Amino acid sequence: MEKKEVKKSETASTTIMLVAEKLNNSVALVLGNNALQGFEKAYTLASAVQQLKEILTPEYMKPIMQLQGNKLGFKTDKDKDGGYTEAIVKNCLIEAVLFGLQPCGNQFNIIAGNMYATKEGVGYLLSKVEGLSYDIVAELPRVKEQSSAVVMKITWTMQGFTQTKSIDIPIKVNAYMGTDAIIGKATRKARKWLYDTITGSEVPEGEAIDIEVIREGKRASAFEVTETKAIEITVAESEVKSIESTTTSDLFAQK
Repeated sequence: MEKKEVKKSETASTTIMLVAEKLNNSVALVLGNNALQGFEKAYTLASAVQQLKEILTPEYMKPIMQLQGNKLGFKTDKDKDGGYTEAIVKNCLIEAVLFGLQPCGNQFNIIAGNMYATKEGVGYLLSKVEGLSYDIVAELPRVKEQSSAVVMKITWTMQGFTQTKSIDIPIKVNAYMGTDAIIGKATRKARKWLYDTITGSEVPEGEAIDIEVIREGKRASAFEVTETKAIEITVAESEVKSIESTTTSDLFAQK
């Protein structure tokens, strides 16, 4: 009886690994074809999305759901309420991996039902840029009431050519945030700026903890709305400006 149970467990593990290999192959078809443009790129991407949706059945999504709400997997702005449904997690997971992010290691978070790359995630994407080396140094944050700003000096080298850029990055804060937390958020935004600049593409960035900061500050959260809508928030050095509500498909917020 025990031998049968062990064999059954081994068979299940083998099946899961085969499925994982198929998933990786589908993702590789997209990430490994940077030269594709127009309809070729669109059809390749659409084909990969379809394959991932078909392969990620409820059976194989079950272990992925166990990663929700954990930094070993991915955090969400609904962790305290039990997280998101399988359908939303599945869509965000597919989007994340096709951006080149990993489904573990807190490389992406789910906020308002949408996928956002974290500091770890953008750092991972940068590590995959061939021939790139970079360094980001933060000055001491300037804090005023519930806003702050940090000058981030970004130095990067590609193909033997070195460039430097200093960016003043606004950060929303509350009374519980220390200097390290502010610099951490500014580092994420600086990494995103560098990735967007050298690749010519834009990756949505944000972390679920940003929403906790807004809530702890007792201000209206951009994501305390339905899962299909959000409000873009732009934080200036001395003010917080709310911008008209828009659909999440168009959302690209500084959080």
